[in-house]
Amino acid sequence: MWMMVAALGLVACVWVTFGWFTIGNAKRRVWGGLFSLSMTCLFAPLLLVKLGEQYGFIGVQVGLTVLFGLLLGAFFFMALGWTGRPTKVRKVRTLSEDPDLF
Repeated sequence: MWMMVAALGLVACVWVTFGWFTIGNAKRRVWGGLFSLSMTCLFAPLLLVKLGEQYGFIGVQVGLTVLFGLLLGAFFFMALGWTGRPTKVRKVRTLSEDPDLF
């Protein structure tokens, strides 16, 4: 039980630190979310197998809980960065600004 609490606390501390690091920078949030999502998907099977070998079923439970926290945080920061990015404003020309338009 203590291992799951410690692992979830570590994941929470990492995401809070990442959130502080990316304040005001939507592009960094998107790239950080993509990077953490790719690393999580790449190394999750190795983590689960190692925890299962070392700690048994409790290790697999802890690994799946941590995996869920990492995936949830990665998708959260990707979505937060994607919605917070500046939108491109398209200039619409009107007849009052450009009489030679027509």
